[in-house]
Amino acid sequence: METKMYGTEEAQKKAITYYDKLSVIYDFISNWYYKKARKFAISELKINKGNTVLNLPCGTGVNFKYFQKFLQNSGNIIGIDLSNGMLAQAKKKVEANNYKNVQLILENATKIDQDWMTDFSNDKFPVKVDAVFCDLGLSGLPEWENIVDNMISILKPKGRIVILDWYLEESSLRGDFVKWIGKGEVNRPIYQYLKTKVVDFQLDDSFNFGGVFVASGTKLV
Repeated sequence: METKMYGTEEAQKKAITYYDKLSVIYDFISNWYYKKARKFAISELKINKGNTVLNLPCGTGVNFKYFQKFLQNSGNIIGIDLSNGMLAQAKKKVEANNYKNVQLILENATKIDQDWMTDFSNDKFPVKVDAVFCDLGLSGLPEWENIVDNMISILKPKGRIVILDWYLEESSLRGDFVKWIGKGEVNRPIYQYLKTKVVDFQLDDSFNFGGVFVASGTKLV
């Protein structure tokens, strides 16, 4: 598939190369540092057996085992990422655990909207989804406001969206380190934007000494 990310083709290639390399150690970092926030965030999705969950970006598939506690290999998990390296690690998890309900897709997050879902939908993967989980991606992706809008647009009425990411309002060495590791920004008003787009908005910004937040909400119509 054709994929475009940042402003130039060169920047896009650098970003993909970085995450391809990071995929080898990503599970170690993610499982250790974000485990508590991740478990809470996925519980906030309020998914049930038979539901369809879209995970963007899905990275190495670290969330799949948590989704499956609710889905029990039913319904659908649609995992989308821009890095072949990340998706290769996710595929290993799918095969090792014999997951039957996972579809992995290489795609640019900015392309995922109602038209895209229509093109990829069939009897197994419906156009509307029950829940969307965006974890540790919106702080680095371009056009993040549009991505949030598009994720909400593909939800069923009363569907859930949950975002796990960083927010540090003040500049700090910690923020600089996170930006270096994640190649994103830590001061984007992501949860503040989500609050204006959903009902039943909830925020917990106490994770990882206050740097990591979990924000959730429900699509009204």
